[in-house]
Amino acid sequence: MNCTELSQQADLIASSFSKKDLARLVVALKGKHESLQDALEVIDTIDTRMGYTLDEAWEEVHAGETRLAAVDEE
Repeated sequence: MNCTELSQQADLIASSFSKKDLARLVVALKGKHESLQDALEVIDTIDTRMGYTLDEAWEEVHAGETRLAAVDEE
């Protein structure tokens, strides 16, 4: 992805979220030690499922991690 495409993607993400949601995403990354990969999955989840809240998307991403961890243990 070049700079123009990255800038357009950033603008799209910023326009999709409220400032409060973006701040909560940053706090989750820093304070709760969430990974950047998790945050990207949350953004993708919200992007593909209209009406999803930030909390619902985090829950879904974490549920996916739980399922993956259970599969790894087997």
